[in-house]
Amino acid sequence: MEIDSFNQFIDKKLDEILEENKVIVPKIEEVKIELEKIEVLKPTITEADGSPRDIFLPIEARLRNRTYAGPIYLTMKLLRRDVEQDHRRAYIGDLPIMLKSNRCWLEGKSPDELIAMGEDPMDFGGYFIVNGSEKALMTQEVLSSDRVLITEIQDKVISEVISTKGAFKGRVRITRSSDGLLSVTFPSSPRKLKLFVLLRALGLENNEIKNAFGEEVEVQNDVLINLENLDVKTEKEALDKIGKYVAPGQVEDYRLRRAQEVIDAFLLPHIGQNKSDRIAKAYYLVMMATKAIERAYNLREPDDKDHYANKRLELSGKLMEHLFRYAFKYFVKDIKFQIDRTVTRRRKLNIATVIRPGAISERIRFAMSTGNWIGRATGVSKFMDRVNYLSPLTDLRKVKSPLDKNRELYEARDVHGTHWGRLCPIETPDGPQCGLVKNLALLSEVTTESDEKKIEQILKEMDVRLK
Repeated sequence: MEIDSFNQFIDKKLDEILEENKVIVPKIEEVKIELEKIEVLKPTITEADGSPRDIFLPIEARLRNRTYAGPIYLTMKLLRRDVEQDHRRAYIGDLPIMLKSNRCWLEGKSPDELIAMGEDPMDFGGYFIVNGSEKALMTQEVLSSDRVLITEIQDKVISEVISTKGAFKGRVRITRSSDGLLSVTFPSSPRKLKLFVLLRALGLENNEIKNAFGEEVEVQNDVLINLENLDVKTEKEALDKIGKYVAPGQVEDYRLRRAQEVIDAFLLPHIGQNKSDRIAKAYYLVMMATKAIERAYNLREPDDKDHYANKRLELSGKLMEHLFRYAFKYFVKDIKFQIDRTVTRRRKLNIATVIRPGAISERIRFAMSTGNWIGRATGVSKFMDRVNYLSPLTDLRKVKSPLDKNRELYEARDVHGTHWGRLCPIETPDGPQCGLVKNLALLSEVTTESDEKKIEQILKEMDVRLK
């Protein structure tokens, strides 16, 4: 499963990360770089005297304290005033390669061939070799993204979703207070923003808001209470109310534009980040609010955050995706800086002079050596114990929760009914990490991410409708 996850990262996710940074536009207006294709090759090595070797095996990396990494090549086009100046396939750094993945020399080899390569034929791969040390990435247990969860805190009902788009994760929360009023918070939003003000800003009229909610008496009762408390009459007024918070003291046109930018970029980015997606966002917020109201009137049960349907496991491929996205963003920033510097110094501008391969390699190698990952996670990569056959097996199947080990969190540490067949109820460390570091059961499997559009297409063809 670790190998499948890493293969998906190499084959699909690298192209998605490239798509996010398709065009690099530095401060010098007339210059831009278009990125076309990214490739990761099987591990190679360059000796101290500069001579390259195409085949670099894992056993050599272990014995010589080297990193088992494959070169990354990026096809780039340099344009100046929309005229092509340079076009080449450039080396931009190295990526550590997982053993037995589809970029590893050991893939598909028979036991006899593995022995000839200096490998143990019983070794199952799924780990990396960094500076000669075997490193396993610890699976991270996170709350599921893009999934609405209903919880209760004192007399308030909260409906929240972690909306994810690329590297950005934004928590959108709708709170229903005991008097039936609905407020919403999202990144960069005004505090205590009324939900219906946001719905007006997204383009829904009062009667459209009323019709968007369900026909249940309890739901319509709360809708009328919120409509009575609505203190804006038009979409422009609603946008200005948000604009006064995100751009205080600015002229009206700028406030309105800034409010629209914040709504498009930070509110439910997984639905989309264009003006055309605002209505879809409004209806999604209505759905979230409806669930909160239904919970307040005991028409539905609260969601259990410890239920494993509400969790996702980030395997090596996903963790490498987070790391590579961060390193690539830095690489893009570095290219912009190098272009600006080259033009300012009036030197000849071409692709070879603006690329610094260390920009990506250093960041990836540092994270894998120290275990300090993106999002302040620590201990993500760890030395793999090879004392006996079972030790590496448990290292590769460890699951770590991001919760603070110094807090009690009794419910999060408990064995939950949904762990049955998925996680071992016995193997967990003593002390502060008890119940937070778990182990996958030996026969459990983790599926890799799949494309939603194919499932949506099948459902459309089968004419599946919501009741």
